[in-house]
Amino acid sequence: MSSENLQLIGDFLRRKRESLSPEVMGLPKPPRTRTPGLRREDVAAIAGISTVWYSKIERGKAGGISHEALTALSKALRLSPSEKQYLKTLATQEDDVAKQPCMNITSESQRLLTKLNPLPALLINDYFDIIETNQSFNRMCGLDINALPEEERNYIYLTITNPTWQRFLQVSDDKDLAAQLTRMAGFLRSVTASRPNDLTLKARVSRFKELSEVFSYFWNRNTVQQPEQLHSTFAHAELGLITLNKQIWWNFNGDISGRLNIYHSVNEEDYKRLESVI
Repeated sequence: MSSENLQLIGDFLRRKRESLSPEVMGLPKPPRTRTPGLRREDVAAIAGISTVWYSKIERGKAGGISHEALTALSKALRLSPSEKQYLKTLATQEDDVAKQPCMNITSESQRLLTKLNPLPALLINDYFDIIETNQSFNRMCGLDINALPEEERNYIYLTITNPTWQRFLQVSDDKDLAAQLTRMAGFLRSVTASRPNDLTLKARVSRFKELSEVFSYFWNRNTVQQPEQLHSTFAHAELGLITLNKQIWWNFNGDISGRLNIYHSVNEEDYKRLESVI
């Protein structure tokens, strides 16, 4: 395991420990403490490992962390499935070069996107750059994504900066924006587990943190979340509110990493509505 991954594991565990109160864990609150959340000795005791060893793990100084220890710490810190996967990926990631993120669309993928109309669809990479969208997606969000400058064609950048995109996501106030950016920070954090030495990814994160204090806050809290296939309601630019079921197709072919997000109508009536604007 690389030293950087050890550091990421330690930082992640520390943030999780600090976010859990003793009362929630059924422990008495210490009368005096400068440490937010649980103490290291609390976590070590719950996980059944020594405080010295756990302290080394948090400092990123513990090589050869066993699967059993990580499992015990995951239970002790009540990690979500996404957080457990993040920790597992960090712990098992070797120094092999990760697949390169998709940066350009092939003619085959372009044809597929076109054929998917009237279902909105987009091709996106590990950096959340939007490589290409089909006509139905552009009509839905009210933006010609493919015509935007390259540096603006990013899902997170648009969520932070673009009022039209925010309207499409039904972001109407700071609370809505915080909810979206919590998810975005969590998605991007999960990517870092498999791409810990990716300088482009680090540059993207730095840019988003500079653009948004909210994103920076949730990033620094080590929020972790995996992309989900779920029902979401969007403010369609021409049809009004519409609920769609997002389906994710991952690319496992060759050395390129990317995914295709397809938004399916949940009933025949909404499918016909989507057809009407294409």
